[in-house]
Amino acid sequence: MSEENKRKSGSDSTEKNESQEASEERHSEKSDVIPDEILESIPEEERGKVASVIKQTMISGVMRKNNPIAEKITSDHIGRLIDKSDEQDQRDRKERKSERNYNLVLLIIGLVFVGFLIVFLQTNQELLLKIVIAIVSFIGGLGFGRTTFKNQE
Repeated sequence: MSEENKRKSGSDSTEKNESQEASEERHSEKSDVIPDEILESIPEEERGKVASVIKQTMISGVMRKNNPIAEKITSDHIGRLIDKSDEQDQRDRKERKSERNYNLVLLIIGLVFVGFLIVFLQTNQELLLKIVIAIVSFIGGLGFGRTTFKNQE
């Protein structure tokens, strides 16, 4: 029986040696990629995962698949894109300026209309008061509707 125990203990020590060698190989593989200080700060069960992720990242960085269109883009193309963007910005500014002018014209027309009403309805103040109340109510409702619509978006 002592021989059997020796065989078992011998096989156990062989298994231990093999597992130690495998762990040393894994450790040496990891240490090639990760410095020892960082490797020691990572929990033992996570070291293999971290090392494999870093290796995959390094390999994908070297063997990056390029977009065929991105390879064909030249500085001339980029210059054209910038020029088109500038043109679009100028068109947008023009449009905003025309909107402001349109709103200014509407405001002036509204003020002229109110002035016209005041001048010609001076004698009938009761009618003038009702018209002014109606105009103010309309403008208030219009403003309320716009703010409600903006809040819903």
